[in-house]
Amino acid sequence: MSIFYYNSKFLKQKNIKISPSNRAYNYGDGFFESIRIINSKTFNFKAHYNRYTIACNILKIDDKKSIKYFDRILKKLINKNNIINGYAKIHVSRGGSGKYLPNSNNSDIIVTIKSSDKFKFNNAISLCFFSNELKSTSTLSNIKSLNTLIPILASIYANDQNADNALLQNTKKNIIEATNSNLFIIKNNLVYTPPKEDGPVLGTMRSWVIKQVKVKEKSLNKKDILTADEIFLTNSIKGIIPVSRIINNNRKYVFNFSNKLQSKLINLSLDL
Repeated sequence: MSIFYYNSKFLKQKNIKISPSNRAYNYGDGFFESIRIINSKTFNFKAHYNRYTIACNILKIDDKKSIKYFDRILKKLINKNNIINGYAKIHVSRGGSGKYLPNSNNSDIIVTIKSSDKFKFNNAISLCFFSNELKSTSTLSNIKSLNTLIPILASIYANDQNADNALLQNTKKNIIEATNSNLFIIKNNLVYTPPKEDGPVLGTMRSWVIKQVKVKEKSLNKKDILTADEIFLTNSIKGIIPVSRIINNNRKYVFNFSNKLQSKLINLSLDL
């Protein structure tokens, strides 16, 4: 039975009780972070903590915890659950009750943990374009909000189209990300990714890639995607995910650059 953390207590999963008045359940009032664990150590955690503080500021959550607070919790959960490789998920919701006007700006925190494989080379995937619902360009789009209805609907659409993932658009019809990953394209040996002003989630693996190679932040449209030389996605759990094709399009993409990046990520994780 897994041991999780809930508001200062380490509890068996079956003993965690969430109130029906919980604001995450009633209003989607919160956010989350998914952190990779390699060789019993967190990977790239400072980037996650930076995004945690940004999300607290955007959502007006007052009781921000320190990085040492989360480091202590994660180390204990890794030890209690005997995790070698896996990932932890920090769920942050506004505590207290109230309706649209909360009566508290403090937070409830749940941290879960699960075993998985370490970083490995990912199979190339197919993508489709999803435009039935559009993401805003506000700062709320940059955080890992609990409101993920657009990615959910896009994932259902991709499944119906026999695609592995879907590309999302913002209200300006720019392509900004996939359902669970950031987007990069390569054209004429230049690497591009959508800027934060277009509304992508500011992914921690996105920030890792930007530190490794020269990347230009640029608004992207469908033509940019369809004429790219290479496309890859990034997220904290899988790392670098190459794209082989866009459905209903004959172009085949190479994935030399994305595999080199994933190789670097694998080698870095061996040193943890």
